[in-house]
Amino acid sequence: MWDWWSSRPQYCLKFGTNSLAWAESERGWRGQRRRRCAMSSLPNEMISPSPMDLNLSNLSGLADHILNLTNSKGAAREAGRAARSVVPRRITVLLPDSTVRTTVLHFEQLPTQREERENLIRWRLGQEQLFSLNGAKIVFQVFRDHARGLSGGYTVLTSAIQDSVLQQYESLCESVGLIPYDVGMTSLKLLNLWKRVSDQSQWSRRTILWVNLFDRALTIIVCQRGFPLFYRCKLLGEDVSDLRSKPELLERVLEECSASLEVCRQRHPSLTVDQAVICAEGEVSTFQEQMEDELQLSAEQLHWKSVETLGWVEKDNHRAMTSLAALAGLP
Repeated sequence: MWDWWSSRPQYCLKFGTNSLAWAESERGWRGQRRRRCAMSSLPNEMISPSPMDLNLSNLSGLADHILNLTNSKGAAREAGRAARSVVPRRITVLLPDSTVRTTVLHFEQLPTQREERENLIRWRLGQEQLFSLNGAKIVFQVFRDHARGLSGGYTVLTSAIQDSVLQQYESLCESVGLIPYDVGMTSLKLLNLWKRVSDQSQWSRRTILWVNLFDRALTIIVCQRGFPLFYRCKLLGEDVSDLRSKPELLERVLEECSASLEVCRQRHPSLTVDQAVICAEGEVSTFQEQMEDELQLSAEQLHWKSVETLGWVEKDNHRAMTSLAALAGLP
């Protein structure tokens, strides 16, 4: 059955700095849903995440990698370009965090109409001069702090991406028969995955420091009662897959976490953060120990074992964090 009948895409393509990952979901004859993942390594510099400049080079080479990874049938090369598949597939596309400029805004009041809300958010971003909005697409998610009553106000997670950057990813996908239906950020999808596999009854009462090391970047999010209070993404410019072998990078990451917590506490003086969740490739026990010793945070890791216990995935899936990110993009 074609996936057009589903309200959400059953396929996800994750773009990374040195790899691509593909995940797909289908129901077996007994009705149970199974998920499969695959990954393909990429040569250096094929994908260079940037919020302002074009991200992709060697588009024909990237198209070949995507076709091989997704096993698209009926797709062929014509005149040096990838032709569309006979039956296009709707997909979720996950982009590196550093391609998108994201921030958390706070409002006492918000208009009820979406267009008025977007105009107010654009005005606020312009007033605070957080980043350029020329040629940018704005998306946002509104959270209401019901725990503080009617005076709790609103927290808005706002993301802006340049049309030229987004169009390059979308055009590449469409050239190989994949229709981007939903475009998301890696860290936010992984955060939602952690919420799904963790204790749901505790999630709404926890205040956590989310640390995401992906695509040569560090993303830090502070969440309280299920919504974000603070967001920061910093491009590190080097591979972050093995912190144990890079003590200077590990110390830099710890300093960034400490500084982010301090900024967040200045904005929210009553905030108490005592837990951290780490999402990173490879062994992070040293990182966990230093977070507990230097930042006094109880740390846990999101990894493949977190989802394997749920019986979601096939045994032969590729167990890399890029594949886990693609899995996070599935419903």
